[in-house]
Amino acid sequence: MRPLNKYIVIAVGILTFFLVSCEKPLEIEPKSEFSGAFLDTQEGIEALLASAYANHQLNGWGGAADYIAVNEGTTDTFRVYLGAYFNNTMRRYQEFTFDAGHTAVIEDYWRKCYRAIRDANILIVEIPNHPKLSDSLKDLYLGEAKFIRATAYSLLHEWFGGVPLITEASTELFPVRASAQEIEDFVISELNGAAALLPSTRPESEFGRATQGGALGILARFQLNTKNWADAAETAQKVIDLGVYGLLPNYEDIFALDNEGNIELVHTFPNLDVAPVGSNWTRNTLPGDYPTNVVNAATQSVVPIPFYNTFDANDKRADLIVTEYISNKGVFVNLLDPNEGPVGDKYNHPRSFKYPIDEDSADPTIGGQDVPYIRYSDILLIRSEGLVMSTGTVSQEALDLLNEVRDRAGLPDYSLMDIPDQTTYVDKILAERSWEFYSEGKRRSDLIRHDRFIQNALDRGISIAKPFHVLFPIPQTEIDANENLVQNEGY
Repeated sequence: MRPLNKYIVIAVGILTFFLVSCEKPLEIEPKSEFSGAFLDTQEGIEALLASAYANHQLNGWGGAADYIAVNEGTTDTFRVYLGAYFNNTMRRYQEFTFDAGHTAVIEDYWRKCYRAIRDANILIVEIPNHPKLSDSLKDLYLGEAKFIRATAYSLLHEWFGGVPLITEASTELFPVRASAQEIEDFVISELNGAAALLPSTRPESEFGRATQGGALGILARFQLNTKNWADAAETAQKVIDLGVYGLLPNYEDIFALDNEGNIELVHTFPNLDVAPVGSNWTRNTLPGDYPTNVVNAATQSVVPIPFYNTFDANDKRADLIVTEYISNKGVFVNLLDPNEGPVGDKYNHPRSFKYPIDEDSADPTIGGQDVPYIRYSDILLIRSEGLVMSTGTVSQEALDLLNEVRDRAGLPDYSLMDIPDQTTYVDKILAERSWEFYSEGKRRSDLIRHDRFIQNALDRGISIAKPFHVLFPIPQTEIDANENLVQNEGY
């Protein structure tokens, strides 16, 4: 069993006492439990910081599994076919029939982000003049609060565009939406500010907490997705120059249960093998008759055969996708044959085992598989893409960065003859990222960034996909609660 992240454990213990369910979607004023003498202690600040982290980290039920399923189920790399909850929840995203009333995921996502923002805002008010904290602790905690707040806004921006910008100075009861550009400017400023205050490394016991590389890595990804190409390339280089991160030689080792905190993980959402912060990814991807001791939800969460077939035969990354197995009844099953499998037909597709089965989990319904949010390979590919898109030309440096990732996968290098222009490069980088980051929730934003998201849906027969679907609707419950909140176009 891996060492427990201290802040997650603290959060599990205090959330019931300190977190009150939101009746108003956006909580601006501090709750009374967070005020007074308690916050004048270091323990009070740390408890509130733990709450902020608990809301920031996409872990547990409704966490990373939902985030990945929505961001990939709306594309060609993932599909859910069965399950009373999971399929019913994800089907409308997959079929592009989601609307403002379909809130099973987007409402929780919206509120969790704003709870993180709420906690961070209180910390940003309390920390500077705190009577018990040293100057070094003030800088550290302030950097973490800014990091959490900025990351929450980057996630909201990714799904909804412009959203209400609530800071420590906000007083509006019914805040209006800031523009997408205003959120963009705020996130960039905040992450730069956080990076200046954060350490480059953390002790193993603080795995999952903010670092300078984490702040810069999230910033580089955000700049890439907002098409600030040159800035993305420059920020990615800053992460490289830290000298803290590198590629692991073996792709599978990145995600191993006993490899927490390895040098490829720039920022990670940790999971523990205890409720409520365990991962439910595996139980949803297992074939119904797969031999294992963990709970099997048999939801038929699959890697579609057409996407699996895009992998080169020598690509080591595909080794984490199960295409055949011996069932719990001793029967050989070929998941590439639609006529085989426990239910056969359309459900018989390969399964992503990128997050390994946690047979030793204390709770057989969940596992301790951590979910990387930013990896070093992402940093290399961000710089490569940023260079090509900002200059309009394919340089040897950009190819070297791309080839570094391909080399680890066991694939041959690209040459300037293979990728002579920007158009060809975009095809190649999108394909490479789909192979490198499947089951990590990046495909949707990658396609949107290059204006291919809607076409990807149309090509798969989803004829109702429209340009406005690049954003999700603001949850109707939030619209109903805030008279100044305007819905996204098309909903």
